[in-house]
Amino acid sequence: VLEELGTVHFGRLHMKPGKPTTFGTVQSGSRTVLVFALPGNPVSAMVSSILLVVPALKLLAGRGDYQHRVVQVALAHAFRTDPERPEYHRAITRWDAERREYVAQSTGHQASSRLLSLRSANALLCLPAQKEALRAGEKVDAILLD
Repeated sequence: VLEELGTVHFGRLHMKPGKPTTFGTVQSGSRTVLVFALPGNPVSAMVSSILLVVPALKLLAGRGDYQHRVVQVALAHAFRTDPERPEYHRAITRWDAERREYVAQSTGHQASSRLLSLRSANALLCLPAQKEALRAGEKVDAILLD
């Protein structure tokens, strides 16, 4: 339907969760309307919304702070990675005053249908697509959730 009414700019994303996210535009008179089609799984929809929709809405509202706050964190434990797609892993990030760095731990099982993985999350870890697991102490970027 979106292809018939407007332009699809992308229909799949190379990320986990959120692969089936679609973005397009439709002309409505003299205005261009942005259309985000989010995945059906609740966590996938939420992560896609955080990464794409919220910054777009902030930018359209004229806010200068539309980009995500990103910090580097040390992993509190090993993290398995997906060999095919980069992953936005729900995590709990805290400041460790002794180590003088942020430390992150997983919120648990990361299935895209598992809402509990979001309940206590205050960050999305940006895990690379690779075969080898990340070891405890390795550093990754973390998007802080508001």
